[in-house]
Amino acid sequence: MAKRPAGYEWPGFDDEQRRLLNMIDTNGNNGWAPNSHANALMPKLLQRWADSGRSFPELSAAMAAIGYDRGSLHQLSRWESKRTTGKFGR
Repeated sequence: MAKRPAGYEWPGFDDEQRRLLNMIDTNGNNGWAPNSHANALMPKLLQRWADSGRSFPELSAAMAAIGYDRGSLHQLSRWESKRTTGKFGR
């Protein structure tokens, strides 16, 4: 888990991408652990992120920039696997 600094604006992203980053960050409050809430939400959020024209590595770098650790970022990548393959990654 990380705590985004108050007023952090996600430099280099447009308004819609910032909204998505905020939502993804909020859902990372438990390190993106799998649960029914995340299962319903994360693949959709990640699809919206991809549809915005940004890559998963850019998303991961944005989350690392605000302090998410390696384990949390690994969980996030597992959700990306779920979005792209339909299966929760290892």
